Amino acid sequence: TATTREQALDEADLLPYRASFEVFVPAYLDWLARREHEGWFWAEGEREFQAAPPELGGLRLRGRIDRLDHGPQGRRQLLDYKTSSVASLRQRVREPMEDTQLAFYAALLGADPDLGAAYLGVDDAQAPVLVEHAEVQRSAAALLDGLGAEWQRLREGAAMPALGEGMVCDTCEARGLCRRDHWGAL
Repeated sequence: TATTREQALDEADLLPYRASFEVFVPAYLDWLARREHEGWFWAEGEREFQAAPPELGGLRLRGRIDRLDHGPQGRRQLLDYKTSSVASLRQRVREPMEDTQLAFYAALLGADPDLGAAYLGVDDAQAPVLVEHAEVQRSAAALLDGLGAEWQRLREGAAMPALGEGMVCDTCEARGLCRRDHWGAL
């Protein structure tokens, strides 16, 4: 194609991408048509947002949201494109208080009861698949409360708690950075 030549890209290297793209595009366009029929329309994408929620006592949140759609009855929905399997995305939102990514993005956009959030799985046999986070507002509020409480503790001189993921810590080469060996002293 013209762009391939313009960019001096090797057509053979692009073959796997082109093959999956040719399968994905019709499915994505079908999904998009159904979504628009339901009253959802793209509003903006790849936009950076900043917020200074009162719970954070002066700290600012900053992040880039993949896509924000406007829908029926003034609702909005932020979408985060994912190449993860749909099964893993469903697992992420199954425990809504454990999924911090969509909660963080919702916090960036403020406490709007008309805001929803979802992952859009784009690398699955059934792609694209919308996986909604049904409790994103509650998760965002909990995230802000938790961050605010931790920030207040740190301001008062408390030690920052060490973080780690179980068995990963046993083989981590950066063990001293998280202070894992000193957890008992904290």
